[in-house]
Amino acid sequence: MTTTTATPRARTRSSAATAASAASVLFAVALFWTVASINVPHTADDAKLLEWWQQSGSQVSGIVSQFCAIAAALLFVVIINYFRALTTKTAAVQWTAFARSMGLIFSTTLLISAALRGVIGHMVKVDGQPLPGIEILRYSTALNYNLIGSITMTTLGLTILSVSVVVVRTLVLGRWVGYVGLGCSAIIFIASAAMIGQYTIILALLWSLSLSVAIWRQPAAR
Repeated sequence: MTTTTATPRARTRSSAATAASAASVLFAVALFWTVASINVPHTADDAKLLEWWQQSGSQVSGIVSQFCAIAAALLFVVIINYFRALTTKTAAVQWTAFARSMGLIFSTTLLISAALRGVIGHMVKVDGQPLPGIEILRYSTALNYNLIGSITMTTLGLTILSVSVVVVRTLVLGRWVGYVGLGCSAIIFIASAAMIGQYTIILALLWSLSLSVAIWRQPAAR
């Protein structure tokens, strides 16, 4: 008489989890290059600011930053939608809904910032228009810094906070990533209140990469 040994089915990671984990990494990369690809000297005098914008490379860098911001905004939507699906059967419905709402607002403000970042380069390089006057250049720069430093980072901080609360309460992901998010969001809130939230983008990158690891390390479905 022969016997057969049953073998367990291979544990497989869902395609949604794989996509969300990859999106978290790509979001960090896109957000990094959004701010790293362009550095407008907003505290410079009029002559230096005008000279900077007259350089072709500076105009192109604005367009590059615009596309990076668009990519970051779209990737964040993928992340927040996956998190919503992950927590569908948990009791943290209100916190999850709040996280999704704040995440969508964050993505929207990032798209607005994308337009501000690329508008000068688009006018000159694509439309063939002359470079705007120094008042418009300075206003556009200040508006973008204010948008990122206060509104955009505040909504991101609220998203990270609410996601972290859900994780700590429900354990849909490793609790450690919830604590990382709580720490990052607290610092982001303080900086955003001082209107210097752009300097805490490094914390957003840390959280996003941590989230990617947490999603990837989820117990795979059988």
